[in-house]
Amino acid sequence: MRRALLTVALLFVACGGNALEQGREMFNAGRYADAKARLETVDSDTYRGFDVRTRTMYALYRGLVFGALGDRSSAKAWLGLAKQIEESHPSSLAPDDAVRLKLAEQQYGALPPTSEPPPSR
Repeated sequence: MRRALLTVALLFVACGGNALEQGREMFNAGRYADAKARLETVDSDTYRGFDVRTRTMYALYRGLVFGALGDRSSAKAWLGLAKQIEESHPSSLAPDDAVRLKLAEQQYGALPPTSEPPPSR
């Protein structure tokens, strides 16, 4: 029974990770609305099941996507979450993503601390 639950949990997290990778690729291709839709398929329980690196990257790309779509308040909330995780777990972002976070902070100004994922829109 435990093994079956673990397998289901791992598959669940793997599906969320796939959504993150696809959302990231869509963002990088300039397909922001598609990236937003794909990233929003990850619910808060799945997000909380991610490891620290995946949570940080997810928060970063959610923020970048919201910013690209003109939703500054949601962008700042998600980017603030990414920054907070990165500060408490240094190097949780890949170097290129850490640069993206710094550039976003320069663009948006001080990012608010956020302890939980902001609600989806």
